[in-house]
Amino acid sequence: MGYVAVATLIASGLVNSWFLVGSVSGLLETLYGQILLGKLALFAAMLALAAANRFWLVPRMIEMREDSGEPAGWLGRLRYHVSAKQFLGLTVLLAVSVLGTMRPAVGQ
Repeated sequence: MGYVAVATLIASGLVNSWFLVGSVSGLLETLYGQILLGKLALFAAMLALAAANRFWLVPRMIEMREDSGEPAGWLGRLRYHVSAKQFLGLTVLLAVSVLGTMRPAVGQ
């Protein structure tokens, strides 16, 4: 379900952005577009951390547990990634709240 939710967010965000920005120049040359690009970069960083957790950290932790090793180091990394994702998520929400108070780029 997580993959479906993220894909839905991406698809709806792209469609919504097209209607609110209207063109590549609107994306690059307006404050609205620049904040939107920043929000997209933060979201991409969140996806990168999630992918690292899913495909790198968790498998290593499972291997450690199966080998009767101590996964404490991996748990620390996972904690760090989760904290970073939470911070990025809050920053995305801040960007969304700022965008909600601005005139869309298509109207400028």
